[in-house]
Amino acid sequence: MYAEPLAQRVVELIEGAAFTHLDSASVLGMIALLLAGAGLVTLTNFSLDGGERLSLLVAEPFPRVEASVGVVLAPGGVTAALAERLRRYAAHPAVDALVIATADPDARYLPREIDGVPVRTALLVDSVTDSAS
Repeated sequence: MYAEPLAQRVVELIEGAAFTHLDSASVLGMIALLLAGAGLVTLTNFSLDGGERLSLLVAEPFPRVEASVGVVLAPGGVTAALAERLRRYAAHPAVDALVIATADPDARYLPREIDGVPVRTALLVDSVTDSAS
């Protein structure tokens, strides 16, 4: 499976779950468990260049590893600081695609790629921001 189909699969798995009344760390942990339960390999706190860490990196299990997808949690949407981090993540050779998990429906209007790296948005249902209302 290549980057775009893997990213789409990650989006579908995330959007098929509800994350009721959870804080950000718990949502990220639940996403990792959900993806692992679907047979994907998940690496948390994946070390990137310059000491930066990607919260979650997802790939198919060996020997089918053809692509890896970075999953970034942005419950309140994408800020300018996060957009810059996404650009740095996209530049790393281990990241073939990015999925932004957010409760902000406007995030669906983000660019579909950053520097040639596919970007997809997974809308969180009943997530951190929904539970605050």
